[in-house]
This record gives sequence, structure tokens and C-alpha cells, in this order.
Amino acid sequence: MTKIIHSFAGNTEEVIRLRKEIYQGLQTDTVKVKLWQPGIMYQEDDKWLTVIDFINEWKDKPVIFYSNLVPLRGLECKFYYTNDMFICGHNLYNDNVLCKELLEKLTPINTDRQFYWEFLFGQHKPLKDELYKKLLEHTVEPKVFHTYFKNNPNDGIWSNGFKPKKHSAETIDGGENAFDNPVRHSDLIDAEIYNQSYYSAVIETVIHNDFAMFSEKEAKPIMAQRPFVIFGARHQLRAFRSLGFKTFEKVIDESYDDIEYCFERFDAVLHSMEQLTKKNPIEVYQILKPVLEHNKKHFLENKWTKI
Repeated sequence: MTKIIHSFAGNTEEVIRLRKEIYQGLQTDTVKVKLWQPGIMYQEDDKWLTVIDFINEWKDKPVIFYSNLVPLRGLECKFYYTNDMFICGHNLYNDNVLCKELLEKLTPINTDRQFYWEFLFGQHKPLKDELYKKLLEHTVEPKVFHTYFKNNPNDGIWSNGFKPKKHSAETIDGGENAFDNPVRHSDLIDAEIYNQSYYSAVIETVIHNDFAMFSEKEAKPIMAQRPFVIFGARHQLRAFRSLGFKTFEKVIDESYDDIEYCFERFDAVLHSMEQLTKKNPIEVYQILKPVLEHNKKHFLENKWTKI
């Protein structure tokens, strides 16, 4: 028999609960664990540990893990990647009427767009504060359309007509639980913003060099066939390629992916963004056309693992 356990949190209390439930399941069953929150961070013996430590805890036991993360440190337990970039499934922009309409609103690339980059920071976090400060002080800033949601909905721009009450991960019906009705504000491409910029910059929710995670932040430009840079973990792009996607090294300096320290890496990403603004966007899109088409096709047609 197999016991299936779903986990929706990423903190110390959840690890304690999850550990207890796994041990109970092992009394009679093989256990499969779906981590819907891939960025688990928890404290034990005054040390901070990550989801990789927790998975490795079950080495040589009949426990199998499934999650939307790519390990960047060695795993010693059976693990399968699941594509949960959109919580409700990778076919969101094929199946949902609203999302299909948003794609149809995107206009062809031209040379008279006001901005080169769009950078939506989303909900307030201390790390984002530091990056946002760096952006405001950088010479690329005038070429970037940026918003920072913080704790005030008025700081966010939602030209789709949907405005969240507290944060962008709410579902579009105003509910808090993305797993009850999982189309979220953050899943929606803002066609107005995309149509006045060329490229996307994204910052992932969890940045830790033990693992990489991917979310709707990457899924939206993939579906819109749009180049992007990632403010994420060291080797985040390497992890992305390991999933079968391609990156944009033909036109973007992606050497930032190898930089170990977070803020040095962020400085390098900002530099890459500025360098790209010196290139003709029409030519950039011509060069990257095979990559952009491949990524969208791979996203939609790959047989992603499901639990």
C-alpha cells in the first residue's frame, strides 16, 4: 500500500508535523510526499536547514518526494520534479478563457516601446527591499517598468481589472487559498505592461543555493515567448536547462548564474539587463525565436510528472 501526504507550508512547524505523519505512514505503507511549498526552511539545534536536508533525512526508507524544485545539492532519497509553475496546471493558458484572451492581447514586437524591461516585485520581503534599492540606484532603472506591491494594494498595477486585497498570490475570486480555486492574480499576464516593454526580470520567492524553484514568474514569459533574467539561486539557469528548457545566452550575458554570493549575483544581473538595452530588440527576438518557441512547446507538451 502507498500513503500519499500533501504538504502546503514551508516552516519549522510544518516539518515537525510532516515528519510525524511520514513516520506514521511508514508503519504500514510506502509513503509519497507532495511538497506544494518547495521552499521549506526550518530550524533545528539553532541551525537553519532546507528542504534538501529534510528529504535526505529519509535516505534508505520507502519515502518518495515530489515537488516543483530542482536540487542544487546532492539528494539521497527518491525525488521527482513536478511542474507546478501554475498551481492549477501547465495548461492554464490553453484551458482558461481569461488567460487565452490575455495572450491574444499581446502585440507584435516593434521599436517604439517605452521600456526595455518589466520588473514586478510583488509582495514585500526584506531581500526584495535590498534589490529594489539596487535597481533604483542603477543606471538601467529609467528603462525598467517596475512596481513593488509591498503591503498596499495601491502600489500594484493590475490593468486586467483584477486587484488583490492583500497580495498577488490570492486567487482571482478574492480567496486566500490557491489550492481551492488556483487561478491567482500572479498567474495573469498583464498585457498592457508587456506591450510597453520587451523583456522580463523576475525574482524568485525563495533564493537558496541548495535548490532552485520555478513559478508563474517564469511561466508567464514562457507562454508569452518573452526573454527573461532571473534573480534567484546560484545555478538557477543551469537548473532551468536541466528541465529541458533553453536560456538566452546568445544575447544575454548569463555568467551571473555562476556567482556564489547573492548580492554580487544581483549586481551582475542588473549589468546584464543594462547591456541588453544596447541591442536592437527586433534583432534580439529574431535570434531568440527558436529558443522562445522551444520553451513554450516544451512547457505545454512535456509529460510532467504528477503524483
